[in-house]
Amino acid sequence: MIDASQIMPLNFFMYKGVYSGEHHGMRYRIKKAGEKPDEVLEAYVWQKPYSFAATPKEEIISDTFPLSEEGRLQLVDWLKQMYEKDKKRWESAPTILEAPIDLNAVYSDKDKK
Repeated sequence: MIDASQIMPLNFFMYKGVYSGEHHGMRYRIKKAGEKPDEVLEAYVWQKPYSFAATPKEEIISDTFPLSEEGRLQLVDWLKQMYEKDKKRWESAPTILEAPIDLNAVYSDKDKK
């Protein structure tokens, strides 16, 4: 199970670090977003096998949290909830060898971030 010790400390995000990981088929990405004084932690989850950039936006779930240690812990709880809520989907995600790949979509979508 995802635990707070597996996610980078708040200081990492304060310096604009972007952290990504995977838990049993659920991929996630965490970064700082916004401008002072409205900065937040932004979290995204999506099904493997594709990268964040190669996954259609409509298949990515996101939420924001306060840019604080409390917000980081809320984010970890949210990741756990997202995993438990759709556990069968995450665990049945195809491997990269099983997944359909459309290279035209990947290489023509350069503005996606």
